[in-house]
Amino acid sequence: MRPTLHAKYRAPLILSLVLGCASCSGEGPESEHVGDRDEAGAIEIAAPDNPITQLEAVEDATEEVADRLLSFSDKVRRRDWEAAADWFSEDFRGEGLAGLEVTDTVSEHLGVEISNHDAEASPGLGKARFLENLAELLSDWTRVESAIWKVKAAEFQSGRGQRWGRIKLYIHVTGVQTNGGGIGIAAWCYAKVVQEGGEWKLSALDLDSLTVTKRDSAIFTPVAAAAGVAHTAPRFGSKDNNSFAFNGAACGDVNGDGRWDLFLPSDGQNFLYLAQADGSFVETAEQAGLAAPGGGTGAVFFDYDNDGDQDLAVGHVDDDVGGTRLCLYTGDGKGHFKREELGLGIGTLSLATYSLTVLDYDGDGWLDLYACGYGVLAKEHNNSWIEATNGSPNALFRNVGGKAFVDVAAEVGVQGNSWSYASAAIDIDDDGDQDLYVANDYGTNRLYVNQYPDGFVDRAAQYGITDQGNGMGASFGDFTGNGKLDLYVSNMSSTAGNRILDRYEGDVPEEIYASLKKAAAGNTIFTRTAKGTFEKVPKSAGGVGANWAWSPALADFDLDGRLDVFCTNGFVTGELPFDT
Repeated sequence: MRPTLHAKYRAPLILSLVLGCASCSGEGPESEHVGDRDEAGAIEIAAPDNPITQLEAVEDATEEVADRLLSFSDKVRRRDWEAAADWFSEDFRGEGLAGLEVTDTVSEHLGVEISNHDAEASPGLGKARFLENLAELLSDWTRVESAIWKVKAAEFQSGRGQRWGRIKLYIHVTGVQTNGGGIGIAAWCYAKVVQEGGEWKLSALDLDSLTVTKRDSAIFTPVAAAAGVAHTAPRFGSKDNNSFAFNGAACGDVNGDGRWDLFLPSDGQNFLYLAQADGSFVETAEQAGLAAPGGGTGAVFFDYDNDGDQDLAVGHVDDDVGGTRLCLYTGDGKGHFKREELGLGIGTLSLATYSLTVLDYDGDGWLDLYACGYGVLAKEHNNSWIEATNGSPNALFRNVGGKAFVDVAAEVGVQGNSWSYASAAIDIDDDGDQDLYVANDYGTNRLYVNQYPDGFVDRAAQYGITDQGNGMGASFGDFTGNGKLDLYVSNMSSTAGNRILDRYEGDVPEEIYASLKKAAAGNTIFTRTAKGTFEKVPKSAGGVGANWAWSPALADFDLDGRLDVFCTNGFVTGELPFDT
């Protein structure tokens, strides 16, 4: 049964569910044979009776199947059914996904409809008919934006003879209907895979559930090219693009015309897009003095010298071998910038800066700058997956009257040694000064409560927001509409990590197991309690499924008075170009 969204969180989070899907409906069936009839529900897939138990061997086979299905997913996305046939054995039989009756429909916010379909009534089909059924499923889509057949669990038969296994499979396809509305299909099933000629192929498929989420018109329309802000880079992994830089963005009115302009650090060169009266943008980085150096990470506009116009800070990863350090550019209010020597102090340190946060921590009226130091994986990997302590130091640059910056991070207690990815400033205790929340990869997050002039104290545990895991981003906003700031934390989620850890359940100490599971669990939402602490929102409330997540942004996108969530995501995780 699909989990019910608690009324308290339904409206604020529904946008993140537009292309969401139902959760798995429990344990799959087991029997002694694969059915060979075209009757509804005839196909049942047996678990191996003598399964491989050696973890490394099981996971190696699982990864082989997973990679094979990633290639198949690409054929589905392209709707290349002739090529897709190579992923099925000749004697394949599977329960089709198209043409199933709707069992129930829920109407959600913004006209989104979520429909469950009768998977038990799906007939068994042979290879050719199953492929025709898949083609029918997507036949009236104008575009397939993504398709993924993902292995969530697997077990394989040991012994001699043909290699085979049973996999738990999640199918998720999203795209655009002919009416311009978004559509997403989510299915859970069990499949039998066999190895033929050195390649894994699907031999049988038992459909467990099927959910369709759709809307009759588009919520957003892509306009980047028309607006003049589109940029295409060489494919990652090609000879012209081997960068692992994680670039950010900054918005501000750089020329005083009342319109928001956009700065994007990028490999090779940076981009500055000036907003025009007609809604388009003109790229002017070279003329503005911001085109170089490229390869920046986090960026932020702020008026550091209190002269009424926007200045700019850009983070960089300095690896001590010719890397670029933090850059500070002084704006003239007319769209031109001057790069300051050594950044008036922020460029004096060797840091692996991934993001920047502006705040006035000492309340002197001059904006200070906090730089999150991550690390340089090419030099040294994290020394722990639970609580890494060998990250690049963070820096808190105190603004000295708009003339210079001095790092006081160690002095005030916010330097740390974690792999810090992002931070957010907030007055967490309502005492009139600004505190800092820091999201850390490979460990627990920090809440540095400002005790000025006596430095900062980490009270993340006291407030209930340590959120151990792979922290990538953090943003505060009022989800519940009670006037109190809640917290959204983006984390990496990992199918492979969860799959492996499930095999270890009961074999490792409970506390360590819980920490590792949290590290692969994904995003977290915390709401503020009456006591001022935070409580974690149940995952079933939605709004947290973003896979390999990066930075979250909270905004009222549909102007209904409630905050919605946009979370960037994605990463190339393997050798296949579409393994993202």
